Amino acid sequence: MNERESNPVRSIQKAAAILDLLAESKQPLSLTEIAEQTGWAKSTAYGLLCSMRSVGFVEQSAETGRYTLGVRLFEYGSAVQSTRNILTLSREPMHALVEASGESAVLSMLDRGEVLILGHAEPDSSFHIVSETGRHLPSFCTAQGKILLSEQPVSSVRRIFEAHVQAFTPHTATSYEQLATELASVRETGFAIENGEFRVGIRGVAAPIRDHHGEIRYAIGLIGMFRRVDSDEFRAATAHVKETAETLSAMLGYRKN
Repeated sequence: MNERESNPVRSIQKAAAILDLLAESKQPLSLTEIAEQTGWAKSTAYGLLCSMRSVGFVEQSAETGRYTLGVRLFEYGSAVQSTRNILTLSREPMHALVEASGESAVLSMLDRGEVLILGHAEPDSSFHIVSETGRHLPSFCTAQGKILLSEQPVSSVRRIFEAHVQAFTPHTATSYEQLATELASVRETGFAIENGEFRVGIRGVAAPIRDHHGEIRYAIGLIGMFRRVDSDEFRAATAHVKETAETLSAMLGYRKN
């Protein structure tokens, strides 16, 4: 790695060191104190502090010029805590979904236009869909993704679609108009279906988990080798998924108007 490539990494490490210093301090710190405690030149510390202040990572008092941690970090911490909460809250409901359906349950969120798997539960049977926590899946052709896209701004959905669209199977919808029509149906019914669009023979259903603001934060669903999406077993799975999503939404503070 050359010097140019390594500089951003070192800058991030130094920024993290300043945040650690401010977090451990019992009081706001001046530029001089930060430079002395880190062993860096004032110009180096000042440059980093200016960059972090511009994005809300640190705040500077107008009266004393001293630095403290910024409110942006509190927002990030709250988001992390929310994710941890949903993982804890969803553990038993996901296992209940698995027991009721015999298929795999998945919890996910939207991450940079794709579905990020946060957690999963799988049946004991030999034949089932295996999910991997941390894996990314396309959003435009999966049940979970359609839920997570359903209330996003039209411009964002179109941008995501155009950036990721490809025909994974003969059943994949590759026109934006098809996706827009399906998302309208998702908003009306409260659930989304995946019918062999990402992987041949694999079908799934997902429903939204809303936070206390009413916004869709996560999606929960079942995915497996259902015979047909119009079968009794799939309809039963859909009902279980919707009920579970509503329960988890209520746990996060969501209340219907």
